[in-house]
Amino acid sequence: MRSVGISSGITDVVIATETPVRRYDEDRGYVINEVLLMDGVVLRANQSQIPIVDSHDDRSVRNIFGSIRQMQVIDGELHGVPAFASDPESQVIRTRMDEGHITDFSITAVPMESLFVPHGQSYTTKRGAVIEGPAVIHVRWQPHNASICATGADEHSTVRRSYTDLERKVKRMDEALLGQLAAMGLPEGMTDPNQILAWVVGKLGTSATAEPPEPVENMDGETKPEEEKKVENMDGATDPEEDKKKVEEAISRALRADAKRRKEIQALCTVHKIERSVADSLCDDGVDLNTARTRILERMANKPAGQSTERVTVTESADDKLFAAARDGMIMRTLKASGARNQTIANPAAGHQDFVSMKLGRVAEMYAEKMGCDVRRMAAKDIALVAMGHPGTMNRFRIQRDAYHTTGSFSNLLLDAANKTLLAGYEEAPYTWSLWARDAGTTADFKNINRIRFSEMGTPEMVPEGKEYKDAGMSDTKETYKINKYGNMFTVTWETVVNDDLDAISRIPAMQGAACRRLQNQAVYGVLTSNPTMADTGALFNATAQTTAGGHANLATGAGAPSVSTLNTAFISMMTKKGLRSDVILNIQPAFLIVPAAISATALQLIGSIADPSVGGSAAGNSNTKNIYGPNGDRPLKVIVEPLLDAASSTAWYLAANNSQVDTVEITFLEGEQSPVLENEWDFDKDVYKYKVRQTFGVAPIDFRGLYKHAGA
Repeated sequence: MRSVGISSGITDVVIATETPVRRYDEDRGYVINEVLLMDGVVLRANQSQIPIVDSHDDRSVRNIFGSIRQMQVIDGELHGVPAFASDPESQVIRTRMDEGHITDFSITAVPMESLFVPHGQSYTTKRGAVIEGPAVIHVRWQPHNASICATGADEHSTVRRSYTDLERKVKRMDEALLGQLAAMGLPEGMTDPNQILAWVVGKLGTSATAEPPEPVENMDGETKPEEEKKVENMDGATDPEEDKKKVEEAISRALRADAKRRKEIQALCTVHKIERSVADSLCDDGVDLNTARTRILERMANKPAGQSTERVTVTESADDKLFAAARDGMIMRTLKASGARNQTIANPAAGHQDFVSMKLGRVAEMYAEKMGCDVRRMAAKDIALVAMGHPGTMNRFRIQRDAYHTTGSFSNLLLDAANKTLLAGYEEAPYTWSLWARDAGTTADFKNINRIRFSEMGTPEMVPEGKEYKDAGMSDTKETYKINKYGNMFTVTWETVVNDDLDAISRIPAMQGAACRRLQNQAVYGVLTSNPTMADTGALFNATAQTTAGGHANLATGAGAPSVSTLNTAFISMMTKKGLRSDVILNIQPAFLIVPAAISATALQLIGSIADPSVGGSAAGNSNTKNIYGPNGDRPLKVIVEPLLDAASSTAWYLAANNSQVDTVEITFLEGEQSPVLENEWDFDKDVYKYKVRQTFGVAPIDFRGLYKHAGA
């Protein structure tokens, strides 16, 4: 939970900043800095607002006073616009905020990806801020709610009140120029145009590169500096339009001076090898050139002797290196045990060889030692329990969890190894759907996916002299489907570690991966065998003419394995298919012959024969008859043999067009889950790690015109 300031006037709220907040870390047992990186904010799917709640209590809708809307990151801060509900209680809160009695919000953020900076090390943000360890940096996080609170923890998040009428006028004049002024340090609350003008001229006067203000003669022939120049109308009042013009001219000069200042600061940092983020920070903070020189010299002076002036902000500790070596060694061992064809990984960590043959019990012992245990006095079963994070055993041996040797370290080691073998099994499992069906990419949620198909444009018609052009007219149709979630579980037991039984993290995950790939194949071919009803109320494959509602005319029945004759019939059917407009012939060319294993030999022989095998009774009789479906034939086809089809029919076969010509069947995955996802957690009741395998996708036929079925006998 983070606390930040709010604005009176209800025009703007600073929800979160990158300012470190001190908090007690229960897992580590000491106080750390916590930082939310603004570049890592992830809003909830299809949500651009979060609720305003009472004291972080979002268990009931009665505690919601309103919402924060239009959230966006501005200059390293997460801003939003507060909107309060119309009920009396919410309006009381609104009034207290307007009157300045309530000044702070506190955000509830859910970390999605974090890194830990240990004591003695530091992390530099993209904006040049240096975060000293110990600290937790949340590089990806999601805001869930904002609470009204009395005092915020973030001292840099203060009350931001609305601009005055004059400032709103300047905003309307030029948002970009006003933003540049604020970046240069325009005092908050300055409202008079002439005061703004004087401030800008004063700012320019401190720079040798600034253009001097142009003197203006008065009626007595005397000149006055720009900041004293005022234009009065006949009533003695200043002309707002002239004030506006003055401000714009002064800002234009300021921008030219500021651009030169930035260029010189960047050049200084480049020469002295100061990282770009520091230069950007000096430029964005409006620091003048002399001050920038001083800060650069101070930064160089604070470097240890012999150290490069380039700041190393992210380092890898000995514990990181040890974990990487153990992880890669364990992965290579499990890949070998799973029987994967590729039993190595690219660029393994140094020292991984030490772990390729190391037993699980010895790896667990290593982690226990890193936790401060005297493993010489511990039984193997206790060492395994400690490494696996058994709470009772850890308490019995008084183990304190610190930054790198948490209960998750050994868990993550096993998870990485299991995940690698899961993906190896997934990638190496045989499947054929990708040869002809379409991978439609990903979708962000479980809502219906609508695939719209527009009709073909009508053939242009002759237009007689003096007559109007006819409207070609178009129609459309759509298929609707959604993705579904599939999965199962397996476990890694305490006994697995003690007995060094690798099956649980090698063969079993590999089999799970193969099962996920098999599931995809089953789902895609299930569309062909189940013959589902489409949006036009007709079955995917039916023999009814296209002129009838729901008619697809893409089904042949009766005996007939693939042959020149049966393929001719199928080709004619697909080539003469009409589009949504009844007057448009699509000339669809089949590209794939999909057959069950039972008739695969016949299909392969047909497609592989130069001569038509159905002509004559001997090879000699075939030699002079060209097989148009054979090698170098006029109608090339690729044979796809899929044994899954045999369960439904050993004689039915299919033709499919290339999905770049016309849609056939498509598969869509949930965003971020194109391959199986593996997650784990500790089961206290059974002393096991539970692993959950999840695969999320949806499959549907999109257009019948690119498919044809011969049902067989």
